[in-house]
Amino acid sequence: MQIQSYGPHVTKISTPKLQTETTESKGQFANVLKQYTTDMNHDVKSAAKDAEKLAITGEGNMSETLLAMKQASLSFQLMLSARNKMMDAYREVIRMQV
Repeated sequence: MQIQSYGPHVTKISTPKLQTETTESKGQFANVLKQYTTDMNHDVKSAAKDAEKLAITGEGNMSETLLAMKQASLSFQLMLSARNKMMDAYREVIRMQV
């Protein structure tokens, strides 16, 4: 921040300009959602594969499989809750009168 004096009683304060919107920030939220959805999908598929392997062949650790299934379930519930919140916000914006 720079302070420049124009006279004995007048002072001008200049602040650096803030970038309000960049190309990177426009797609950042979408990229985060896409990455989280991909991770959640991977967790669910991995847990299902571990459960299937444990049920059919008996190979694997029961506690690790149950933990993976619970993690996949929580991940899915979190994604579903976030989607519901976004849909509620969208509906509220749509209902706004101009």
